[in-house]
Amino acid sequence: MMTRHRAEKQKQEQWTTMSTSACWKHLFAITRKQSEDHQAIAEIYSNHMVSRLAEIVDNSQRIFRKCRDIGAESHEDMMKVLNELQSAMKTYHIYQNESKQAELKLKNVESQKQKVEQQLSGKNTTSRKLKGLERQAEKKQQKYADNKLKALKARNDYLLCIDAANAAINKYFSDDISDLMDCMDFGYHHSVGRTMMMQLGIHEHLKMAHAKAIESLNKCITDLDSRADKQKFMELNNIYFMLPKKFEFQSFKGDEVCQISAQKEVQEDLIQRHTTIEDRLNSLRVENDEIWKTLEMTEKTLVETIQVKDYDVTKFFTVETLIPKSPHEHTKYKTDRLETESFYLEKFREYTLSCNRLARLQAKHAAIQKALGEKQNAVFSRPPVPPPKPKKRRIGHHPRVGQPKLFSGSLEEYIEATGQEIPLIIKSCIRVINLYGLHHQGVFRVSGAQVEINQFKNIFESGEDALADVVDASDINSVAGVLKLYFRELREPLFPLHLFDALVECTREKEMSKRVERIKDLLSGVNRPTWVVMRYLFAFLNHLTEYSDENMMDPYNLAICFGPTLLPIPPDRDQVTFQSSVNEIIKIIIVHQEEIFPNDGGEIYEKMLLDRRDSVDAIDEDDEETSSIPSDEE
Repeated sequence: MMTRHRAEKQKQEQWTTMSTSACWKHLFAITRKQSEDHQAIAEIYSNHMVSRLAEIVDNSQRIFRKCRDIGAESHEDMMKVLNELQSAMKTYHIYQNESKQAELKLKNVESQKQKVEQQLSGKNTTSRKLKGLERQAEKKQQKYADNKLKALKARNDYLLCIDAANAAINKYFSDDISDLMDCMDFGYHHSVGRTMMMQLGIHEHLKMAHAKAIESLNKCITDLDSRADKQKFMELNNIYFMLPKKFEFQSFKGDEVCQISAQKEVQEDLIQRHTTIEDRLNSLRVENDEIWKTLEMTEKTLVETIQVKDYDVTKFFTVETLIPKSPHEHTKYKTDRLETESFYLEKFREYTLSCNRLARLQAKHAAIQKALGEKQNAVFSRPPVPPPKPKKRRIGHHPRVGQPKLFSGSLEEYIEATGQEIPLIIKSCIRVINLYGLHHQGVFRVSGAQVEINQFKNIFESGEDALADVVDASDINSVAGVLKLYFRELREPLFPLHLFDALVECTREKEMSKRVERIKDLLSGVNRPTWVVMRYLFAFLNHLTEYSDENMMDPYNLAICFGPTLLPIPPDRDQVTFQSSVNEIIKIIIVHQEEIFPNDGGEIYEKMLLDRRDSVDAIDEDDEETSSIPSDEE
């Protein structure tokens, strides 16, 4: 036991940050105090609680094994893609080498031919040697053309494989890992919650003695949050979830072309491949949508099975004789759950693999479309601007009852629940600062009154606009403070954790244009609701810097204020070392926000905001002036 305790000591340090760990700790603390409970409580613990915990372990281990197999299958699928990439690279290098050799041989024959022609110049006779060299030159020319065509096709295949491999790796680290964790954790938090609810039921019947226990248990159950626990786990082990570097094109000697060529020799082949991939994409999308619909319905059924209300213990405190449950009832429940769970995991496997195939094909399709659009506008038109990304499909997502959580909640889930493209707190704070604080010195740098910030926070949390009646700049620092507080307390930071290393890597580019391009490419993969909020916020910050002579908030100062809030440094990294990189990233985005966030739909920030009261007063004044002017008829 001691050896096992020492081995798990490092893990236990992380357990304390999880909501389920807090539940277990509190449960054990209460259990230690309940040494002399009556027979009903003893019966509940001995006959129900133990079996419930064993069932949680059994269910968790079973789902873990299935998800582990799914993850292994995804790894095998990616290894196939990487093997294909390696094979394509070898073929490319071989054909390039053959092309170079054929070119050298052709030049050698042509050199010999020129020497013979010079020797025979001025003579009317023909030479058999010259004719032989001409025939040999024709053969070498044909062989060189064939080898060059092979090398061109091999290079295109290699570039397509690179795009597919990068898409597969990006899809796995951006979506698949998170989905696997969600699926692996599916039902665990609900099962723990049910166990806690049974314990809660006991204390409700001992209300006078256990009032404090009931209150604390309620808090533990309320704090159960699978996505918050997942976020904490990813932060504590962030090194394993960072987006890897993209595969780069490894060129052969002298080959400087690093993009797919749509030359005349291979244009028809590329168009045919483009059509084939497009047809395959359409069929895969239909298939993927059908799988998702089935997965969604199965998930709903499984949730209903897991969330059965079996934690009521009132019957154990009644005088009436208990009628024991039929063992067949529990057996049927478990059988139904196993069948639904097995079907759900199978559909999840199909959906995960299908999404990865879609990502790979889409990458190839986009690469070919770009090559054809740039090379032959007459044959194949330039691809249109892609439509906004659809709403992300989330595994284990259940509709929230009541008002969604604002502070310490999820930005994406809040937007989805309320239908607001820009949350009210962001729009309201930015509106007030735009109207009354653009010229205010030290806005966002000078701290506001904590009492006012807490008041604003509570009002916003209730769903109301705390700044609806603000008409001057007297509380501007508190307004800026509550805006920063909102972003600081988000469950997931505005910038996803897995992009941290990739964003830091962007700051090492020497040219600013390349930094901006890489940051734009990385942020284009962020989910649509978060991306729209980013665009709105950084457009406002860019507008604020236009008045830096008065407010003393240039891009660098704003980056210092917002860097740790929007892009927090992972806890295991040196905060001092990475802080300058974080500030530089935020500064670049503020300065180049128009290049990084194109206007392709969604709500955008407007520099010229007009307060409603001002607009109404202006209209009234215009009406009065109009009425005072005599008409021609008078």
